[in-house]
Amino acid sequence: MPLIIERMGLSLALAGALSSARMVAASFAQPLAGHLADRLGYKFFLLFGPAVTCAVMSLIFRFPGYFALGAALLLAGLGTAAFHPAGAALAGSGGGPRGYAMSVFIAGGTVGAALGPLFIGWFAEEVGVPYMDWLLLPALATLALGLFFVPGGGGVAHRERLLSLPRAQLWTLALLWGIAVLRALVGIAYRSFLAVLLVERGAPLAVGGAALALFAISGAVGGIVGGRLSDRLGRKYVIGTSLIAAIPALYAFLYARGAVAILFLSVSGLLLMASNPVSVAYAQELFPEHQGTVSGVLLGLSWGLGALMAPLIGHLGDIWGLERALALVSAALLPAAFAAFLLPAEEFPN
Repeated sequence: MPLIIERMGLSLALAGALSSARMVAASFAQPLAGHLADRLGYKFFLLFGPAVTCAVMSLIFRFPGYFALGAALLLAGLGTAAFHPAGAALAGSGGGPRGYAMSVFIAGGTVGAALGPLFIGWFAEEVGVPYMDWLLLPALATLALGLFFVPGGGGVAHRERLLSLPRAQLWTLALLWGIAVLRALVGIAYRSFLAVLLVERGAPLAVGGAALALFAISGAVGGIVGGRLSDRLGRKYVIGTSLIAAIPALYAFLYARGAVAILFLSVSGLLLMASNPVSVAYAQELFPEHQGTVSGVLLGLSWGLGALMAPLIGHLGDIWGLERALALVSAALLPAAFAAFLLPAEEFPN
């Protein structure tokens, strides 16, 4: 984004609109992409979606003008939307412990999101922006391997419609979606303003970036731990207890200083994201014939709605200060935890 702003002479508002176009497409198109993947098969979406996204992002400085770039980023977002629900559905249907499999799948994306900016920053400075086109080659080579090694799945044309299923099942999905929206709201708030908060406290910018990476990596570890525990203890228990435990950890971070604050930040990221893959696994078990659709609802639609609240959080930060704004947002985990304990009792998956 800094390179795009510099090369095209964009205002922050115009630059933000580019990010929004990609994010909205990547988030809100996921339920539809998951629905199509359930009907047509997962493999095509798993390979074609990333191919589109990688092509656009590798050629991002080749698009002539603002509107052409905006259209390209919209297409990149659709590629992302095609991948996530199909990938989640295939990961969850592999026959092993579903919670653990889902956590590894989501952790891969989390780690990639944390390391991607570090790599691109290094590449742009050391190799050069004109050579970014070449990054498409290893991406396509990896996807070509997928033609041989990625299994199929989905592709059943005649299923009972999701909305025609029993009301109790739909109520459970609504609870899971509400939990996902509130969790995403808190996660996006900290990802958006964590570095800003630490810089306001006097930390160097590099420390703010490192803390953001730590928060993301801790979330990936938390997802794996939560997914594995849910395979043994049950989904409902892990979702509810991890959300409850995340609340004091987040407040401890906000009001601590120094190394202790960083310790609580790591614990917060771990606990906050521990329930993310567990919620998706729960929904897939609830709707085995609509795994792509419900994965898109919980992964994409919830994240998109949470992201739309980021400007409001920033506005509250301008008025009250970031600490108070983040403290208010953290309280959203209370109704999320309450909703978790309203989920129906389940048998232990394994």
